[in-house]
Amino acid sequence: MTTPFQYKDPQRKKILVGSILAAVAILGAIVMATLSLDRTMKSSGAFTGKIIAKEFTPEPAREITVGSGGLRGTDVAGQYLLKVETPDQSRVFNVWVDGRDYEKLKVGDDYYVVPTP
Repeated sequence: MTTPFQYKDPQRKKILVGSILAAVAILGAIVMATLSLDRTMKSSGAFTGKIIAKEFTPEPAREITVGSGGLRGTDVAGQYLLKVETPDQSRVFNVWVDGRDYEKLKVGDDYYVVPTP
């Protein structure tokens, strides 16, 4: 009895090596992008500080937003402000937030702040 014919692709090794190299290159690009983003965020002055006070200033108003759905109006009760202290306790930043975030957070919680220039 004769053995059945088995086809061996002459390009198989090239395809396998090329696929592995492409996967390593993509993984390396993802790692480099992650490290670059981390470096950028550290140099931007962003920090995680403690909320030391919450302030609500009642200023009822109607905000009108223009977007892809057209004009949209929402009623706003006022301004919601968090006072966040830097980890070294040298400065206090005022951070305006949405009402839902204001209700979720408590004094003493950590809050991530990216200061504006």
